[in-house]
Amino acid sequence: MFQTITDKPAKEKQIDLSFLFSQHAESRLKYIQDIGKATDKVLGFLEERTKPFSGIQPDDLQPSFDKIDLNDEPLPLEEVLDELKHLYLDHAVAFHLPKYIAHLNCPTVIPSLVGEQILSAVNSSLDTWDQSAGGTLIEQKLIQWTANQIGFENGDGVFTSGGTQSNLMAALLMRDSFSYEQLGFDINKNGVPKEKLKIFSSEHSHFSTKKSAAILGLGQDAVISIPTDEDFKMRTDLLESAILQCISQGDFPIGVVATAGTTDYGSIDPIHLIGDIAARYQMWLHVDAAVGGGLLLSDEYKYLLDGIEKADSVTIDYHKTFFQTVSCSAFVVKNPNVLSLISHHADYLNPKDQKANGYPNQVDKSLQTTKRFDALKLWLTLRNMGKSQLGAYYDKTISLTKMAAEMIEAHSSFVLVNPPKLNCLVFRFETSQHENIDWNTLNKDIRKALFYNGEALVAATKYKGNNYLKFTILNPSMTSADLKEILGLLEGLGLELIKKLEYKLDN
Repeated sequence: MFQTITDKPAKEKQIDLSFLFSQHAESRLKYIQDIGKATDKVLGFLEERTKPFSGIQPDDLQPSFDKIDLNDEPLPLEEVLDELKHLYLDHAVAFHLPKYIAHLNCPTVIPSLVGEQILSAVNSSLDTWDQSAGGTLIEQKLIQWTANQIGFENGDGVFTSGGTQSNLMAALLMRDSFSYEQLGFDINKNGVPKEKLKIFSSEHSHFSTKKSAAILGLGQDAVISIPTDEDFKMRTDLLESAILQCISQGDFPIGVVATAGTTDYGSIDPIHLIGDIAARYQMWLHVDAAVGGGLLLSDEYKYLLDGIEKADSVTIDYHKTFFQTVSCSAFVVKNPNVLSLISHHADYLNPKDQKANGYPNQVDKSLQTTKRFDALKLWLTLRNMGKSQLGAYYDKTISLTKMAAEMIEAHSSFVLVNPPKLNCLVFRFETSQHENIDWNTLNKDIRKALFYNGEALVAATKYKGNNYLKFTILNPSMTSADLKEILGLLEGLGLELIKKLEYKLDN
């Protein structure tokens, strides 16, 4: 028996409408004003910053956070934004400046920023039709467009949070499709089979391949690393040998990951040859083009992706080389039917009869349920700027990388490791004029010193166990003067550190 509530209803409370945007004029005005105030702060960051980083260290910034009690009384937005400027904007790394050439972070085009504003305000969730409608069709149209650029006639897929999620989906599908088709084993129902399943990838492939294997219960040892040649590309002769050895041991080779643009060297595995090998042994071919996906935009360099059409699945990161804000990525498959392996239906969300009735639900092919409408950013960019303009930007970054490589090779103070392929160069400061120098420590100290003076930002990596510096050039607004200045900063810091070291030794 239900209890009847007999108490008089409390007087209806007036609430702050700042979270609503409907017919309320005051709410509309507040929205316009507050967005304007935030925009002013963003413009200040974009226009006033002269170097990529403030140089602040964690111990210097932490006390400002320690003073803040999130249970305190709320502050006016102006004060909150001023506080945010001190805590965040003054020290945020400025990817848009040409002297930022560290990691795979690109400057973003204005249509992408407009898209962020719209998608955040409307707040659609791209999981079911009844939550997104036209948003679903925009995402599907962009997936079809990307699939066509790859060479998939009837491809399908879904937008993801990034390359790691896309690569996880690839490993999941290669595992489940092999188990279902070759072993007659349904992993969804019965868990991971007892057979040892193996995945093959280059020694320079992204770490997410091994991470995915671990998450999926295969274990990191299920990923067999194939050595590369002098251009850091997978050796296909060693790939086939490893597959044959795997079979002779009674294990099951289920898939190959070909990398189109390694994180350190920008190298592209020989996709055509790998595709032939994968087909010969009935293995899934996944192409991780998170880095090299921008080649799809290029008329001049797209040939570097020859063979990608042989893939069963492809990872594309638009937020790396399509000049989109984070996050904006996709996982694309050649055969749409294979996505049913990850479909799960809930009566309250995406019942099976909806699919039968033709309702397009992106959740049917996604690891995520609630999902941002990130596709809108790329949609507005292509509709407003066009593929050719984006392609010109991307081609410029490759030209700049070639220019930087020539400067490094011609410079007596630097040693270049890899020839320019895409946007990445590995090199280090090392001269023949100085003896008894620990170049590993010195290059590590050069990068650290540059980071904390903030004049420019470069990355660090290791080559054959030694410390090296790395350029990642994704800003088409860079010039040769910027490159010369960055190299000059690195050389100056190197010589200064050597002078200090020699002074210590002399005294």
